[in-house]
Order: sequence, then C-alpha cells, then structure tokens
Amino acid sequence: MNNLWKDLSYAARMMLRQPGFTIVAILTLALGIGANTAIFSVVNAVLLRPLPFPQPEQLVMLWEVKTERGSGFKGTVSFQNFIDWREQNDSFTDMAAYQSAGYSLQGKDVPERVTGSTVTANFFDLVGIRPTLGRGFQAGEDASGSKRVVILSDALWRRNFGADPEIIDREITLSGRQYTVVGVMPRGFQFPSRSTQLWTPLELTEDQLSNRDNHWLMTLARLKPGVTLEQAQAGMTTIARRIEQQYPEVQTGRGVQLVALHEELVMFARPALLVLLGAVGFVLLIACTNVANLLLARSAARRKEVAIRMALGAGRWRLVRQFLTESVLLFILGGALGLLISRWAVDALTSWAVMFTPRLGEVNVDGRVMGFTLLLSFFTGMIFGLAPAIQSSKTDVQTALKEGGSTGGGTSRSLIRSTLVVLEVAAALVLLVGAGLLIKSFTQLLRTDTGMKPENVITMGLTLPQATYGTNESRAAFYQKMLDNIYARPGVEAAGVINILPIQNTGHNGKIWVEGEPEPGPGREPIAEYRAASPDFFHTLGIPLVEGRYFNAQDRQGAVPVAIVNQTFARRYLPGRAVVVGQRIRKEETGWLTIVGVVRDVRQSGLTQSIMPEVYTSYAQTESSALTQGMTLIVRAAGERSELVSSIRHAVAEVDPSQPVHNVQTMQEVINNSVADRRLTMLLLTIFAGVALFLAMIGIYSVMAYVVTQNTREIGLRMALGAQARDVLKLVVGQGMVLTLVGVGVGLLASLVLTRLIKSLLFGVAATDPLTLLCVSLFLMLVAGLACYIPARRATRIDPMVALRYE
Repeated sequence: MNNLWKDLSYAARMMLRQPGFTIVAILTLALGIGANTAIFSVVNAVLLRPLPFPQPEQLVMLWEVKTERGSGFKGTVSFQNFIDWREQNDSFTDMAAYQSAGYSLQGKDVPERVTGSTVTANFFDLVGIRPTLGRGFQAGEDASGSKRVVILSDALWRRNFGADPEIIDREITLSGRQYTVVGVMPRGFQFPSRSTQLWTPLELTEDQLSNRDNHWLMTLARLKPGVTLEQAQAGMTTIARRIEQQYPEVQTGRGVQLVALHEELVMFARPALLVLLGAVGFVLLIACTNVANLLLARSAARRKEVAIRMALGAGRWRLVRQFLTESVLLFILGGALGLLISRWAVDALTSWAVMFTPRLGEVNVDGRVMGFTLLLSFFTGMIFGLAPAIQSSKTDVQTALKEGGSTGGGTSRSLIRSTLVVLEVAAALVLLVGAGLLIKSFTQLLRTDTGMKPENVITMGLTLPQATYGTNESRAAFYQKMLDNIYARPGVEAAGVINILPIQNTGHNGKIWVEGEPEPGPGREPIAEYRAASPDFFHTLGIPLVEGRYFNAQDRQGAVPVAIVNQTFARRYLPGRAVVVGQRIRKEETGWLTIVGVVRDVRQSGLTQSIMPEVYTSYAQTESSALTQGMTLIVRAAGERSELVSSIRHAVAEVDPSQPVHNVQTMQEVINNSVADRRLTMLLLTIFAGVALFLAMIGIYSVMAYVVTQNTREIGLRMALGAQARDVLKLVVGQGMVLTLVGVGVGLLASLVLTRLIKSLLFGVAATDPLTLLCVSLFLMLVAGLACYIPARRATRIDPMVALRYE
C-alpha cells in the first residue's frame, strides 16, 4: 500500500509538471467516457433496470394474434375472450384489462383535457402498487351500474387540487359525469402510459359485453411463482385453440402471444439504444488511442529519466507498474470529469427523447452508472496504458544516457503508434458510415409521399362526453355547428373532422365483405381499416379524388349508407373492375355500404408502414362505438397560428363552453413527430461520428507532427542534399495517407459487417449502400489529408543548417 501511495504521488507530480499534456489527455478522455456514461445511464434505466413493481419479471402482456399473419401481427382482445382467458388459465395468479381514455376535467373556468385509463377493478392489485392516499378500486366497482369512482395521479393531484389531503371522497366532474375520488397514486407512477393522469373502472357497453369480435382491451397478467413464460404460452395456446373450436366464425385463425411486460415496453427503443451504445464505444476507443499515442510520445521524451532509474536499480516491472499507475490515474481523472459531463448530457437526452423513449423519467446517475464509469476508467487506463508502459520499460540504458542519443523510440514504438492511428481511422469510418446511412435513410423518409398536402393545416383533438352526446344525431349536430362557426372565421379555407388522424395510428380494422365475391371461410375474411370523416375532410387535407365523389351533406342518418375507399382497397379487393363506384361492401355486422368514391392512398400508420386497405364512412352515418374516442378537427387556413387557434377555440366554445380542445399541432408537426425518434438517433450518431472524426484527425495530426519533430535532422539532411519542398511535403503526407488508407480499408471491412446491425433503423437504404461507403471514405481521406498537410507544411520550412545541429 505504501508503494502504491508513492506511485500515485509521483504520478500526480508528473501530471502537474506537464499541465498541457495532462489537460489535453483528461479532456479527450472526459469526452469519450462522458458520452459512454450518458448513453449507459439511459440503457441502464430503460433496458437493464427492472420495472418499479413488485416481482416485475412475473408481469406479462397478452395479445391476440392472427396466426396466418405471423406473430408480429398483435392486436387487442375482446371482453369475452379476456373473461375466458382469465377463468380457464392455470398459469397466472391474476389477469387484468385496461384501455386508454380521454376525459374533460371540469370545474375551472376553462375545461382541461386529461388522459386516463379505464381498468378492471383488480388492476392495481395485479401490478402491486397501492395508492399513497386513499384506496384502490374494490371488487365490483367495474360492474355496470356501480358508483363512478376515480384514482388520481400524484402529478394531477398536485397540479389541479393543490395536493389537498382532503381530496378523498370529494366529487369531481369528468366529461359531464360525477366521479368520487377514492385514491391518489404514488409520485412517478405513470402506468400503463407516461401520459396517464387518472384511472377509472371499466364501463362496458352492450356491444362490448356481447360481441366477441369487438377487440379493444389491453391485457396484463402476473405469472404464478415458478411458471415460465414458455409454459404460460403453451397453456394459453391451448385455451386459444379451444375458443377457436367453440366460436369458429369469429375466432378461426386467432391465437395468443405472451410478451414480458419489460420487453413490451422497450422493444422499439432497444435497437436504437444498443446502436448508440456501440457508437459511443467507438468514440471512447478513438479517445483512448489518442491518449495512448500521447503516452507513447511522452514515454519517448522520458527515456533518460527511465534510464537513470534503471541504472539506480529499478526493475522493469517496477517501472511498468509506475507507468500503469500514471495511466490509470489519468483515465480516472478523465472519468470523473466525464461523469460531470454525462449529467448535462443525460438532462439533454431526457428532454429531447421523453416523448418516444420509455422509462426516461427513471434515468439518473445511480450507483450502477458510477460503478460503470469507475470500472470503464480503470480498465481502459490499464489496457491503453499497458503498451506505453511496456515500451518505456524496454529503454536501453547505455544508449539513452549518451549525449545526443536518439529519442525516437525505435521501430517497435513507431509500429504501435501506426497501429493506433489505423485503429482510430477505422473506428471513425465505421461511425461515419453509420451516420451517413441514417442521414440518407432519414432524407428518404422525409421524401416519402404522404398522399396529402400538410401545409397550412392545424389539427386539434375533441372528445365529446357520452353523458351529453350519447347519440349519433347529437354528435353530428355538434360537429356541424362547430364547423359552420369555424368556416365563418377569417382566413379559414376548409375544415373537417376525422376519428383517427393520418400518420399517427392505424384505424379500427375489421372484416369486410364484397358483394358478388365468394364467401370466404372463417378466419380468411378480407381485412380493412375503418375511419369516420366529415364531407370536407379530404379537401382540407388535400387528399385527391381518384374516382367518384367525396361525402356531402346528404350522407346522413336515414340516407343510403355510403363509403369511400382508398386505392389499395380497390386494387386488392376489387381487382379487374373497370368502375369501383357503385360497388357494395359490408362492414362487420352492419348493412351494405355503397362505394361513392375512391381516394388516393394516405400514409395512415406512419411513413415507414405499409398502406392498408381503408374504408371511410360518413361520420354522420357511423355507429357511435367508432366515435367514442373522440374526433380530430382539421383546419386549413392562412394567418398567424396563435390567433387562428384562439379563434377556433372560441368557435368550439360557442357551441359548447364545457368542451376542451387539446393536442393542438400543425399537420407538419404531426409528421415530424412521427419520425422524431429516428431523427434523434440520426442526430446523436452524427454527433458521435463528428466527435470521432475530430479525435481521429487530431490523432493523425499528433502522430505526423511527432514524426516531423523526431525526424527533423533527417529532413534537414534531405533538404541540404537538394530535396525540394514538394518532396518533403510528399514524403510526410504520404506517410500519413498510407496509414489512413489502411485504416479506411479496415473500416470498410468492419462497416460491411457492423452496419447490418442498424438495418432495422434504415428506410429505403441498404445497410451496405455503396454510394455512402464511397462518399464517406473519400471525405475521411480528404480530412485526413488536411491533418497530414499541416505538419508536412511545417516540415518544408525547416532550415537545413539548424536541423543538422538538432539534438
């Protein structure tokens, strides 16, 4: 321990004697280690840390799947299937169901839209989290006709009710109905979604109670102790087959898929986070190779010091230990500064990505992260300090003590420096290729034809309370009055409503029958997505009409039911028909719909998703169950946004002052938000690639500058013998470019393998896109050439007479 303390003291003195070297090395390491710590903090919170529930490994999601479409097609569950699953299984201690819902919280001057979840009464017992104030739901409170109760989130309780401890048993108004507050959940509890602000018991309609083909519930279950996910999957598959045999007309081809809750929550974030973790690993590799090169250069300058210590009896391994101690101390100091940098980086990451990366609210620099940083600093210090330490211990005492002895370090040290340069060039190329692929992919994504014209379109959500607007007629009357008011506002060109906004989500899909086509067997019925829209919806969004007409004011209750289909529907289900308009289709268990128009395909489920067959119905003729989740108002208008939004809010309030408008955004923002996660991944990888390029170029410059310094006498001799400046320039730049070319070759080979790991993040671009590989390689060589040119230019200015006297 005494020797260790002496080594540390000596290492600290050496750092203080060379402040320039120490500052550059620590800053370089802090950059690499800080980036790794920040990304690991996110990976730790999102992927590694267990969910904040008791025995979270026992929680699983259950999905109903179309077996003929593969396990990737996951869907929600009907209430009848949920009941059968819960009663017939022997793998779970309990099973609960839930669905997201929107409410209008009234009681203030302006009603507020809040997002909640309707859940079965056993939901909180199954999750294992109890309210900190009041109680959870009791058995039977989710039964029809029960007293309406609500549990608030801690954030909503504090924001809207001033954290009043007397809130329990108080009545609040949600969407025109009275609910009694029975509990407040713990701070930070935001399940099943980050936007959940309150929970109410399920309220089931007659159709939901009786229709086994009405799929709308999310299902969560807790495994019994000792039961594995595979065993539970086998048991549920047996139950699904039994239900399929009992109800073949609606259950043929349907199965069950179980997914661990943690995996379900993070499955979409995992690929991007692992790619970013790998990227910062490459940044750290380049930073460490730079510091290793600095340590090699410093060790060459300390050859006389080492020779004196060896002459005084210091053993080789004693010197290795000393140099390793210096290296590890340097890396730990870099790690400490990197830890401070990571705190800022984590704050930035969480603010940018909170909307599309799960569990970001749980990100913090905890003990595991600090331990990761300490171990990372220690082991990188050991690994990258080993080569300089061993090289320093190989000093020839006699040669080093001679006056005028060479300090170049010999072939071995030069080989190590060259290898490190090749390594960092290769690592930088891999990151640049990855960033280039993501940039090209994102560019392709933004060029995707959405099928509409989003410019100058504003969207906002509306949810009419069932208590006030319980019929189709009352809903249609509200929307018509609202649209009339909006059209009267200055600057408004068009306005409409739709139940599910394009780009954001899939529709309510279901079976479809085409008149004149053979009756398909159970489980083989054509599937289409349904949307309910107002007459001017298509005009407002600029969706072109291909054939027929749009909806009009005559398409209302009592008139012939009509539909508009997209091009994909016409191609897939009405092939070979010269005229689509006039054909009839039947949706689920409703009557026949007459097709009155065909519109262009629209990217309904996002820019990366394939287009599904779609059926639009007139909102005035649509059954109420399709509109229970509200509508989105779409307005095309010119003018200043804030004034327009305020004017629209007033237009809505004139019809119903208690109706809140929420989620206001432009259609272009909707499109941008749909690719925000890809944009962030691209941006971060580009930043890391830029840092890697900068560090790699600094490394090349440092090595070539060191080569010029160590070979000043040789360069002077060449110039004295007649070498021209261009010859010296060619010599120095050539040496650097040879190393660069080798690094590019190694990096290209690595890229052909590693870029396949980001295949799932790409759109419209191959993981081995040759144009990207070529452009990145040429760019890297250009920048490397500049890094070599600067020391080479300095070499051409060497005075031969001074160089020949150079020590």
